[in-house]
Amino acid sequence: MQLGGTIRNSSCIFGVSNAMTRLRCAFLLLSLAIMLIPMITEAELCKPDGPVLTDKAGEPIWLDNEHLLKQANHCVAPRLPAMARQARIEGQVLVDILVDQHGKVACAQVIHGHPMLVSSAIEAARNWTFRPMKEGQKSVPFYGHLGFYFSTGELPKGLNPCLVAHW
Repeated sequence: MQLGGTIRNSSCIFGVSNAMTRLRCAFLLLSLAIMLIPMITEAELCKPDGPVLTDKAGEPIWLDNEHLLKQANHCVAPRLPAMARQARIEGQVLVDILVDQHGKVACAQVIHGHPMLVSSAIEAARNWTFRPMKEGQKSVPFYGHLGFYFSTGELPKGLNPCLVAHW
């Protein structure tokens, strides 16, 4: 598995053999363009309304997969999109999230990943819920990095099912 994504079906790149393949390639390119829209429109939305969880130096704390899983009340695994499965696209999608003071994902923003996989990762991330984090006696929003894995083959051992899309 590679970070980002791998396309194993290269007929869209190296010569188009027939009309049906050309049609599939055109549909694939259109789908990729459509999937990039959420990445563009959400890029500026992850700003909290007030203070967030910070360390002793006052810097925001970013929770990783392990800590987010421990804090999660409910997690949703991404789904491997049918078109990505057909094209055998796999890889990791990294999503930054902002969780509000009530434990709901207020914002999810893709940092890295194959365009055909990002919509599924964003949708999964938005459906997670967490136990609120407290600073003093007050619940505060917090940031996190979620890494989702998409695979059409064998997966590395030890991955939490909440983080894996597999067919």
